[in-house]
Amino acid sequence: MAATVLATVFLLACESGGGSPTAPASPVTTGGVSFSPASPNDAAIALRGGASGSALEIEVYAVGVDDLYGLSFELQFPADLLRYESHGQGVFPNMEVTETAAGRLLVGATYLGPVAGLSGSAAIVVVNFTAIANGSGRLDFGGEEAFDSFGDRLALNWHGGTVAIDL
Repeated sequence: MAATVLATVFLLACESGGGSPTAPASPVTTGGVSFSPASPNDAAIALRGGASGSALEIEVYAVGVDDLYGLSFELQFPADLLRYESHGQGVFPNMEVTETAAGRLLVGATYLGPVAGLSGSAAIVVVNFTAIANGSGRLDFGGEEAFDSFGDRLALNWHGGTVAIDL
């Protein structure tokens, strides 16, 4: 009886994926959402993100800027893959985010009064999305403008990224 129980346990262990100790483990593939940002290496506005399940959080951030007082841009996203849910404020005390059309968020952020603009790096806005379909697409900028505290335009590079969804 004991030999039968041991043989049964051994067979169950092998069938449940225990396998031989020298065989490589099978890779575990899980679906979800991933974001691949472009990497800025100069004064720029860029995207970075994190995902959990079907939720995607994208941070629009400034890196290496000097006296960034205000900016406006359109954040373009694949509306067939992502649904805009909400946004959170970054370092600018005045911000407006409006969904102007499917796949387009108009963002404006500024300081007010006689103060210096942002120098260095910081979050501008955090945007929350929900994945609604499988596929891949780009998140990018359009109509981008940035100004210093004197009202002069700043020459910044704008870096988007790619989202991949496997629900």
